[in-house]
Amino acid sequence: MEDKYIMKNIKLFEEFLNESSMDNFKPEVLSNRDKVDMKLFKSLMPRTAKTVKDAERRIQTWKGNTMFIHYQAFTVQPNGNKPDLPTYRFGNSQYWLNDTQLGWAGRAGEKVNITLLTITDVTDPDNEKILGELYVNTDTYLQEHNIVFTELDKVS
Repeated sequence: MEDKYIMKNIKLFEEFLNESSMDNFKPEVLSNRDKVDMKLFKSLMPRTAKTVKDAERRIQTWKGNTMFIHYQAFTVQPNGNKPDLPTYRFGNSQYWLNDTQLGWAGRAGEKVNITLLTITDVTDPDNEKILGELYVNTDTYLQEHNIVFTELDKVS
């Protein structure tokens, strides 16, 4: 498994690719082996965790369409007073289309509103551990992200 915000076959050294588009979009079906442990994710983002099943279902409805993807990465720590809080990197692949593309797809008035998260434990920078991936509702995720985490770094 690899961080999804770094596209396959592209080597990035000093710059970060932050947008791409795909024709004939083929959303990945995540296996249980590749998914983030839901108990952990619920403890980190309880509101966003409630959107996972719906987002997994909805992303498949966009198969075969053109899709824009915005890539971001956040390094965060959960808010709280505990010493030695873990540090995570949230790689975001935010799927979206503008109103014109939605109309061309016959889906005017809809919104994609789905993000693929790739979560990595970076508490020990010499021993990063990919915890898995999951699809979430973008709006809910971005709202909760700002409440439950202290952002240490952002690449967008």
